[in-house]
Amino acid sequence: MKIKKILFLLTLFLVLPFTKVNAEAVNVNVFYGDGCPYCAEEEKYLNILKSELGDNLNIQRYEVWNNDENSKLLSDVRMALNDNGDGVPFVVIGNKTFTGYNDSVAEDIKTAIFDNLKNPNVNIVELIKNGQPVPTDTSLNTDPTIHFTILGDTNVKETSAATIAVTEGMSDAINLGSLWIMLFLAGIMLCVYNKKKRWILGGIFVLTSTVTYAILCFTNAEFTINQTTFIRSFVSIVAIIIAAISIDAHMKINIPKKSILQSLQETFGKKQMFVYAISVIITSVIATFTLVNQVHSSPILVKTALEIQNITGGAYVMYMILYFLMYLLVSLILFAVVNTIIKELIIENTIGTYNRLIAGIVMLVAAAILLFVPSIFMMI
Repeated sequence: MKIKKILFLLTLFLVLPFTKVNAEAVNVNVFYGDGCPYCAEEEKYLNILKSELGDNLNIQRYEVWNNDENSKLLSDVRMALNDNGDGVPFVVIGNKTFTGYNDSVAEDIKTAIFDNLKNPNVNIVELIKNGQPVPTDTSLNTDPTIHFTILGDTNVKETSAATIAVTEGMSDAINLGSLWIMLFLAGIMLCVYNKKKRWILGGIFVLTSTVTYAILCFTNAEFTINQTTFIRSFVSIVAIIIAAISIDAHMKINIPKKSILQSLQETFGKKQMFVYAISVIITSVIATFTLVNQVHSSPILVKTALEIQNITGGAYVMYMILYFLMYLLVSLILFAVVNTIIKELIIENTIGTYNRLIAGIVMLVAAAILLFVPSIFMMI
């Protein structure tokens, strides 16, 4: 009953109307050549930034090697901005330009994007494209606005930091990446019959995931595409192993021969709970690492909002802690729902004898999503 009340209040809060303004997305104009390897690398990086910033980022691409009109536009833009560079990729953000691509340029592009998010500028390329003069002062002279999941397009200077931290923490816990974490957790919990142990292990998993997430965000941890692919593959292998063990245990329930799961349980003996807890912690950490590049747009936007409001030091840390506390609270509510479903519909039902088989299938689904359709985490 308590869970129903909490979910009702949460749903009511999520649908409350908020005052919105028209957010000024940061315009990133990219001039590239079809077949250019550096352009392709830059495109991958910009797509990652787009997945992080969502509607706060607008990427406009112009192919110049096979399009005379775009090639002329590139020349006009370079002339207007007094840029003497040559070649592609060429990026224009506000009144700043970037030629070529490497790690240093990538960092400069990201800095320029966040500078423009805090201090909006006109879209110079669009002005030139439409034959309009480029103003000396490219600043829009408007209050910075950011698009948040719940609040929508928000004037950051007129919205309390607490409101932003609370609502974004809540919304971040129910994005597709976090829901995948819950799917992964459900596969583990299906192998635990004891209600108390499920709550303990589930709580450990959620708490570890939140702490790991917070550490990665506070340290501004980033991973290359190759590193992300490796971690994703590693977690998928772990999920497949858990699935194999669970299915093996189900297949040998009525057979004298011991299953792998039974053998492991006997080997662990009285230390079984300790081993489970350690396994859950390790699994939670690597699962969170897997999704850090797909689901951490909210903390980035919250940090940007705090910077716009000139909130630093202890106050900055407290608001970020508030954000992650809300993330933890909603995650625990989601786990409570998952735990209730497992208890009512599976373990205490006639299909309880198939719980390990179901656990195996759930883990295989989680692994398949991670391996074959990781782009689903971009749909946030």
